[in-house]
This record gives sequence, structure tokens and C-alpha cells, in this order.
Amino acid sequence: MYKYIIILFPAVCYAFLLTNEFHRLFYKEVIFGIRMVRGPVFWIHTVESYFCIITGTVVLINRLRKVEKSLDKKVLFALSLFIPLTANILMLADVLPIRGFDVTAQLLLVTLVITGVVVYQKKFLNLIPVAARHFIENMSDGIVIIDNENTIVGLNDAVNWIMPELKLNIYDSAVKLSEYIRNSADGEMRDKVADAIELPAEACPVKGNLEIAGVNVSVEIGVLRGFNQSFNGKIVIFEDRSEEHKLLNEIKNKNILLTHVNERLLQVNKMLSEANHRLEQYSRTAEELAVARERNRMGREVHDTVGHTLTLLIAMAENIRSKLQDEQEELKKMIDKSIEISKEALNDIRNYLKGQYAGSFKNTGLDEWLKDLSNDHIASGVKIDVSIDESLSEIDTARAMAIYRICQESVTNAIRHGHAKTVNIIIKSNSGGIKLYIIDDGKGCSEIVKGYGLTGMEERVARFGGTISFGSDGENGFSVIAYIPV
Repeated sequence: MYKYIIILFPAVCYAFLLTNEFHRLFYKEVIFGIRMVRGPVFWIHTVESYFCIITGTVVLINRLRKVEKSLDKKVLFALSLFIPLTANILMLADVLPIRGFDVTAQLLLVTLVITGVVVYQKKFLNLIPVAARHFIENMSDGIVIIDNENTIVGLNDAVNWIMPELKLNIYDSAVKLSEYIRNSADGEMRDKVADAIELPAEACPVKGNLEIAGVNVSVEIGVLRGFNQSFNGKIVIFEDRSEEHKLLNEIKNKNILLTHVNERLLQVNKMLSEANHRLEQYSRTAEELAVARERNRMGREVHDTVGHTLTLLIAMAENIRSKLQDEQEELKKMIDKSIEISKEALNDIRNYLKGQYAGSFKNTGLDEWLKDLSNDHIASGVKIDVSIDESLSEIDTARAMAIYRICQESVTNAIRHGHAKTVNIIIKSNSGGIKLYIIDDGKGCSEIVKGYGLTGMEERVARFGGTISFGSDGENGFSVIAYIPV
């Protein structure tokens, strides 16, 4: 508000001066070019000018009193301002004759020269105290600014919060701060920090930790430089790190506890791993025992039922063959083949019950088993055509058994349900897997009903993550298409 008044009032008076020809309020007339008859606006402007000069002089002298103890420079500064003011008052009172020469301007020039010298010597235009005050007031760290005369020209409240016994004030000597550190602080950096506060800029920068009145404080001292890297002062920063040290100690203690907990967890994990290993062994043993019990149970059932039935069929077939005439060679061959198939079926059942069926696949191979499947059905009048891709890589035993069982079940369904006369089996290598095609020329079906056979095929393929589909046009033929990843 005041700065607008200070600017606006002289501007209005100057406007009255420029427009004086219209209103004659600044000066009424000039007599003989020497003497001026002054108007009311001139006197108002004069009073305002005197007020600004006297007020500014008082403020500057008060500022000089805080930084300068000697009286001579303050008196010189006051006289340099009041000399042109006194001369101007005497001229306006017609005590001093004007005679076309205004001595006020000449004395004012002398005043400006004297004032400039004093301002330069006392650094009245030094912006450090002004800028620093606004910068440091709201900081949580304690800030102390020391000028090049080792006088404290800036600090914030945080300094006295951190060091309440210090009671530091602005314009105190920096020696007060350094002596307090020497007497109240502990730590290896105590004397070095105190010396850096008292000594010139060459002692900076300094950074270290001190224990002041039981508080852990981080101290950092830096140099403030102006134009041309000239030394303008020092800045001292105090940071209360007691809370940080408290947190670090808590973290350290918690890390120790976590280390102990981790060690216990490692021991528990080791015990759990051993327990899981034993459980896996027990589980495998239990599974093997369950399989053995089920095999024994199934073996007894199969031996008592299917085994007895096959044995009876073989005996009856051999009895029939013994009663055939010599000229019935064709019938003898058919009966011999049926006897052979029955014996193979009986051996398959016995090998399965003994857990040896997979071994026979490993020793023989898929192509041999499919060849035997084709030969077994020659006597029944069904032609089974098998085609295996030559680029097909070696198939593991589990997949070979699955493919053979799908082919075997498909041939059985083609003969039993479709009354087929020809079954085509095609095995190809396809996209990292095996593609299986089984197509017959049976009578087909309009609706596919999944029994044990088709469901068993799906389960065998799903075990390897493959797919299988069944198809028929409803009148002629049935097809099975399966894909088994390798």
C-alpha cells in the first residue's frame, strides 16, 4: 500500500507541474525569470518530499546503528542527508538568495556521493539478509547465515529449537555460536566445526555429526559467494537426526529379529521338505500297495472267470479239431487260428496281471503289434490295412500302447457294430505330434453313443493332452481321428 502512495503522489504533483498553464496551482507566476510565486500544490509536494527524506534518514541511521558501533560514520551519514535539506529550506524561506542558481541540486549531488560511499562500505545493498530471511524461515533444519564480518545476519526458529540453551539472535557475533559448540557439543568434529564458524572462508566446507545436549545433530558449513566468486559469508545448517537415529536403531533391531526368524523358517522349511519327501515315499508305497492289491483282486477274478472261459474255449476248439475229417483242412486252419488267438488272449491277461504287458510293447514295437492285429483278422474275413509314415520318429512305450489300444478297440467296434469288411489305419507325423486316422466301410450310425470303448479311447488320448473325434455319415462307414502330442 505504501509503495503505491510513494509512487502515485509525486506522479500527481508532476502532472500538476506539466499542466500548470491551465490551472496555476503549482506556481502562479515567475517574476523577472528569477523569483517564483508558488501555488498550493507546490507546498504540498514540498511537505511530502521533506517527510520522505526525514523518514528515510531515520530508517537508515537506525540500520547503521545495528551494524556500526562508532559514532563518526553515523554523524557523517546524517549530515550528508540533512545538508541539502537545510539549504533547500533556507532557499524557500528566501534566506538564501536564488539569483538563478539552485544550490540544493549541487549539495544533493555531494550528498549522493557521500551516501554512495557509506552504502558501499557498509553493504546496505547486500541482498543476503533480505533473501535469506524469506528462504529459511519455514525450513525444518536450523539455518544460520554469517556475513563477511562474522556477524549473524539471518537465522530461523529451528536453530533455537534444536539448541534451546543457545538463544541466538540476529546480529549476534558468530563467536557466540562457535563458543556454544565448543562448550556444549561432543564428537570428533566439534573443534573443526567451531573453527570453521570463526575462521575465514578457507576453512569451509565442513560437514560432520555432533552430539549437542543429548541430540544427534548433523552440521554442514558452506560458503556464500557473490559476483566474481567474491566471499559474501557463510551458511551453517543444523539438522536434527535424533529421530532418524532412533528409526535406524529400530530398523537394526528388527533386522536382527528378522534374521533370527529367517533362520528358524529355514529350519522349519528343511523339516517340512524332509516330511514332504517322506510323505511322497509313503504315498508311492501306498499307491504301489493299492495297485498290487487291486491287481491281485482282479487277477483272482479274471483267473476265475475269463481265464476259465478261455481255457474252456481252447479245450472245446481242440476237441472239435480232433473230430474233423482229413479233407476239412480249411476248417482245421480256422480252428487252429482261433485256438492261437485264444491262447494269446490268455497269455495277455496273465502278462497284464503280472505287470509285464508294457515290457512286451517295448521289446516288440507298435508296427509289429499292428501287423499281428491285421493277421489275426484274416481268418475272420476282415481286411485291416495299416500305413505308418516313414518319417515318424520312435514312439515311447506309453504312447505306443495307447495307439494300439485305440486301433484294437476301433477294429472290434467296426466288426461288431458296423459289420465292416475293411478297416484302414493311417499313422502320420504332424506338428510335433502323432496323427491317427481309422476309417472302416461298415454300415455307420446316425447317432454316436459313447460306451466303454469310445470313452476309454478319450481317456487314453486325454492322458497325453491330445484330442480325438468320432464321425459317421449315418449310412456308410465310421471314422476315428486322434492327435497325440509327443
